[in-house]
Amino acid sequence: MRVMWFRNDLRVSDNRALHQACRDAGRAGSVVGVFLLADEQWRLHDMAGVKADLILRTLAALRQDLETVGVPLAVIPAPRFSDAPEAIAGLAARLGAEGVYYNREYEVNERRRDAAVEKALASSGVPVHAFDDQVLLAPGSVRTGEGKYFTVFTPFKRAYYRALEEQGLLEGPARVLGRPPSVTPPEPNLVAKLGGRTIPAALRGLEPHVAPELWPPGEAEAVRRLDRFVDRSIAEYKNRRDFPGEDGTSTLSPYLSIGCISPRRCLASALDANGGKLEQSAARYAGATLWISELIWREFYRHLIVGFPRVCMGKPFKPATSRIAWSDRRDHFDAWREGRTGVPIVDAGMRQLLRTGWMHNRVRMIAAMYLTKDLFIDWRWGERHFMRHLVDGDLAQNNGGWQWSASTGTDAAPYFRIFNPVTQSRRFDPDGAYIRRFVPELASLGGGEHGAIHDPGELPPLARANLDYPEPLVDRAASRERVLTAFQRLA
Repeated sequence: MRVMWFRNDLRVSDNRALHQACRDAGRAGSVVGVFLLADEQWRLHDMAGVKADLILRTLAALRQDLETVGVPLAVIPAPRFSDAPEAIAGLAARLGAEGVYYNREYEVNERRRDAAVEKALASSGVPVHAFDDQVLLAPGSVRTGEGKYFTVFTPFKRAYYRALEEQGLLEGPARVLGRPPSVTPPEPNLVAKLGGRTIPAALRGLEPHVAPELWPPGEAEAVRRLDRFVDRSIAEYKNRRDFPGEDGTSTLSPYLSIGCISPRRCLASALDANGGKLEQSAARYAGATLWISELIWREFYRHLIVGFPRVCMGKPFKPATSRIAWSDRRDHFDAWREGRTGVPIVDAGMRQLLRTGWMHNRVRMIAAMYLTKDLFIDWRWGERHFMRHLVDGDLAQNNGGWQWSASTGTDAAPYFRIFNPVTQSRRFDPDGAYIRRFVPELASLGGGEHGAIHDPGELPPLARANLDYPEPLVDRAASRERVLTAFQRLA
């Protein structure tokens, strides 16, 4: 009997730990899957209700998928990570397990949890088999010539591409494992005896506030989205990805965040669309080439949380920026998070987040830079708000994006590069379609390069007064000067 401990890898196909557990068990052996419901820990980590809901619904889909290869799934309460050693070791003991298999996670608390579980299993003589699965290459396996972690993306990407090629990860079947071999199902009532049959419909304090049909659960949905994106959209990805009013992105991030699909499968599909190459210069490959680069950004941020664990603990990557005296205007923060800043593109993004649990990536950058540069509010406030509402909430990605916008992180935007949200709106939502969708009180305003929908302040006073829409919270020129002064003082 083997135990497969599922975490952020809720799929059957191309799951390294599951594949190895089934291979080691053999056709006559058995594997039991287990998932620990750590609802208290999830709340402490600011998990969004919409993400918790997607996990619960995906567990139900996973249970059905696992039955096709003879693996039952026990879903067991273990409210905090500190409960994991007893839960996993106890389960292994009751089953007489010959090994526990899992795929590594890289955040600080998760790594500490796993070390404690391994210690508990070692004391009872149960072997542990851990795998790098949520990344293409293990964090830390690609380093500078001096043996250090990369802190700038472009040289990291070049080295990463070389490593992928050298390890043969771009070649045919070696890329993706597929489904694991079937095993012999254990006795039918085993999961019930383990107390892991019931998957709750919701968890206290993690109730969703987003329509579940927006995010269908499971591996099959993730594969469908990937296939649809590659077939219909990847060729135009470079041209369309920054326009929030268009359907130009894959929307795979929620499924990658909980492991409904592997990064290897995503890379394999992108390579197929890119003529088998990581990079192509021909225009027809520009979209696939760029999307592959975006996959490597995901790898980069995981690499950083291992090399620089302080970013997992609420600290800036650049220590000097911890001296910045951010504004503590709670009224400004509340207006930002509720989508009533008086800046249409920002408000559209914040309302999209509240309504759907997701926000277009270009708008995430605009909204984040507006909070940290225009309102000069601590990036950690925004980081936490995003995590509490994003269906694709991921510490490495979210932290990396926020520190980039705040100019406190690695490879960050220079502090003097400050997005003008009106300029961004005119460039990336030129006809105002995105703003109209989420800020309907502005729907009657004109779009285009000089359209008032991007900046209602350009309207004549009487027309502006008739709008049920707030004035901007701050003067942008004064805000910019405050930011420049604050960062210059760090020198």
